[in-house]
Amino acid sequence: MIEPLRVLLVDDEARILRALKALLRDCTTFFTTNPLEAAALAKQHDVDVVICDQRMPEKPGIDVLRDIKEVHPRAMRILLTGYSDLKAVLGSVNESEVFRFVNKPWDNSQLKALVAEAGQIAREAPVIVRDPLPPNEHDRARTQVGVLVIEDDPTVQQRLREILQPYYKVNFANTAERALQIMEQHETGVVISETQAGRSDLTALVKALKQHHPHISTVILTERANAQTAIDLINEGQVYRMLIKPVRMGTCRLSVDSAIGRYWQLKQNPLAARRFTAAAPSTESLHSPLRLPAALLNRIRSLPGRLLGAARL
Repeated sequence: MIEPLRVLLVDDEARILRALKALLRDCTTFFTTNPLEAAALAKQHDVDVVICDQRMPEKPGIDVLRDIKEVHPRAMRILLTGYSDLKAVLGSVNESEVFRFVNKPWDNSQLKALVAEAGQIAREAPVIVRDPLPPNEHDRARTQVGVLVIEDDPTVQQRLREILQPYYKVNFANTAERALQIMEQHETGVVISETQAGRSDLTALVKALKQHHPHISTVILTERANAQTAIDLINEGQVYRMLIKPVRMGTCRLSVDSAIGRYWQLKQNPLAARRFTAAAPSTESLHSPLRLPAALLNRIRSLPGRLLGAARL
């Protein structure tokens, strides 16, 4: 007999906890209105999934999930919020590495299915430890892993050349077509991309890459970030980091170093990539005029195994 999923619910509103507990009655639920005790509870009960509200007076949800990630990384983390706060959304990418971002009011059937998916991943997919790679292994990774920058602004391109080329194997593209040509020829572990190049929206490309190649670490650069775009990129693109322009050297280097480390760890342990599976495209994405042409999507699906440096799952 399969043991029910263990789910921790964190919200300062008791009525929300009651609603979630009723919805997840097939699971073993633990709950608290005090975010300060959430990390200890997650570890104590070895929970599979954490659902945490963002807006709580004692501590914001992104900080709670970051703490849980540190003490109990096996648990999959879902951030629940009733408002669109860009700082919180960016924090969920850059600090807490949230699996999904769910807006209130939630859809019962969708949330229940999401918890089931997250719980299965938590139990079956190995955990990637966030410890830095040993120096010699990190040096190997930097010399072998390709970094692809998709950016059409010459000034930003030049800035990124100055920051990245002395340390990494970097290729540059200014269109989705050129980006795919590079990936078809070179192992690419990290993609650094604008959300838009000229009149072309690049978010569909980022999402499709993650859908079919979850090993890739994606760093988004943007000066036009909004909360909904960031939420979509978390849920459907599982972006690794999101950086606001102008690009700062230290922040950019740290993000790329970390992204290369993540890719390298997944390359050694490909089953762990399930933890970074992107959500299926929403109905809006499927019918968006900005969706990828079928020819480009087919090329993404058929990118060669050397993209990952290993056989694809």
